[in-house]
Amino acid sequence: RNANLYGQAIIAYLQKKGYPEVALHFVKDPKTRFNLAVECGNIEVAMSAAQQLDDPAVWEKLSEIALQQGNHQVVEIAYQRTKNFEKLSFLYLITGNMEKLRKMQKIAEHRGDTNSHYQNTLYTGDVAERVKVLKNVGQRGLAYLCAKTHGLEEEAAAIAASLPPEQIPQVTENAKLLKPGVPIM
Repeated sequence: RNANLYGQAIIAYLQKKGYPEVALHFVKDPKTRFNLAVECGNIEVAMSAAQQLDDPAVWEKLSEIALQQGNHQVVEIAYQRTKNFEKLSFLYLITGNMEKLRKMQKIAEHRGDTNSHYQNTLYTGDVAERVKVLKNVGQRGLAYLCAKTHGLEEEAAAIAASLPPEQIPQVTENAKLLKPGVPIM
């Protein structure tokens, strides 16, 4: 018991004096290792401790630190573990990972998360899916506008046929196709 107290005192002393990376070598407890690794910016050790702890708050903290360091691979893992779908989609947008963005679009559809599903269609530039989402939530007028503005004439005509003539919205003359920018790599 005394040895444990001495060990904790030494670790606390090293940490207090600004040497968390040295204290890290003497610690076995995953929570303490995680905190020390975060303090000294050691993402690999923090990741290992996070896997042992498997706590959403720990994964969230790890994602913040990894994001500050620009380690998007660890950020991705942390977002996946916390099921932070919105941030994960945005990460894929920023990193230009269109394949995973399309997967996020499908995941949002399966989860029944209309807002996330629509947001991902904006990210991927999938106009046909955007029109489908709008129709599915009963926004046929908006679905018509989206289809007409983006040149989906057959779809726009089908939607217009299902609307009373007075509910068919007028398309703005200078409306343009909305496409996401190409990521710079």
